[in-house]
Amino acid sequence: MTLIAVAGSLCINLAQRRWRRLVSLLIAPLLLLVLLRILAAVGITSDSVRFALTKQMYLAEIERADRSGGEPRFKTFAWDNTFLEKTYSTLVYDESDEIALPRGEQSTAWQQRVQTPCSEKKECVDLDPGPDEYVSVRKIGEHFYILDNYLPNAFP
Repeated sequence: MTLIAVAGSLCINLAQRRWRRLVSLLIAPLLLLVLLRILAAVGITSDSVRFALTKQMYLAEIERADRSGGEPRFKTFAWDNTFLEKTYSTLVYDESDEIALPRGEQSTAWQQRVQTPCSEKKECVDLDPGPDEYVSVRKIGEHFYILDNYLPNAFP
């Protein structure tokens, strides 16, 4: 719908020879793309803005969680519960930061800590995906990570 409106506006301004408006309609999207690329390059993305706005809520929930035996806390939150670009994202709080280590280098204690919420609450983190998927982990804050599970063959 927006594309139709822009195309219509371009045609009208071209027919009425409003060159300045025509040029601004053509340049504005390019300037917006350049601005978005610059923001992404300095680390300001939609995920980082969303996290900054909701971080205190996640920290409060982590503080309410029971700390078992003084072990580092581990908690997952649904970050994106819809398939977007064939990706499912999870916000992970890992006080030990072992989730950021290369796959397979996590300690046995960490693997057990991860399995407990998976078996009890179905809040699973799988760093060893199947053959038709892959995962990426990126840090978004202190002890906070976004785990993206890519499912390239999930939909035709």
